[in-house]
Amino acid sequence: MSIQPISINTQQKPSFGHDNPWSDSPYNKKQQAVVAATTALGILGSMALLAKHDGYSLSPKKIFSNYKKSWFNKVEFDEKPVITLGAGSCLGGLVGGCMIDKDKENRKAKLRETLLQIANISIPIIFVVYAAKMGKKVGQKFEKGTKETFRTKIPKAIGGIAGLFTGVFSANIIANKINEKVFHRGKGRPVQASDFSAHLDDFCVAAQQIHDGAFVHWISRLVPAALMIAGNEVGNTSTANVDN
Repeated sequence: MSIQPISINTQQKPSFGHDNPWSDSPYNKKQQAVVAATTALGILGSMALLAKHDGYSLSPKKIFSNYKKSWFNKVEFDEKPVITLGAGSCLGGLVGGCMIDKDKENRKAKLRETLLQIANISIPIIFVVYAAKMGKKVGQKFEKGTKETFRTKIPKAIGGIAGLFTGVFSANIIANKINEKVFHRGKGRPVQASDFSAHLDDFCVAAQQIHDGAFVHWISRLVPAALMIAGNEVGNTSTANVDN
């Protein structure tokens, strides 16, 4: 999920968005496995903190014996859990990446990637959730009530979709500015169509905000797995696979 914006005049493949973190990793399979393990621990630890904060039991016996009442089944993946899980994934990947690579410059590249990944996760989700909520309020004004109907869901859907596009564009702009002003790494590049297809976690959350059916509920349970890509990308980043 390398998101270092680069100059469009370079020959390096544009890399904003969620990409395959293993395709150009300079590390061997054993080292990549360490990063994957620490990333998973970061996700699981974040899930445990969220569940505990919401008053759910962390006992595996209770979770699996009554899954329908567990935190994982009940949680709505809005901005709070997504940002928390994203941060856990990135920090887990950073820890694993630093464990397998002692080089200071490579560690600096991983830290830079961590900050950019967290921005790339957080900004689109905030736009999606709040745009959908604003759309819902607009729809309810027309219906003169609080109950959701087909007509109230239309502006909510429009808001969620608009929030997704606006969020991805905003994340790209901010990531470009971070790279340019903080890391002095060029002016970056504009958003491309491929950037949207890579935001699986954002699409899941957008769908959940728009519709609350059983299928959408099931699909949204994939959000933690989708966020695993961020941490793996952080841990597999080095000066060998980023534009310097």
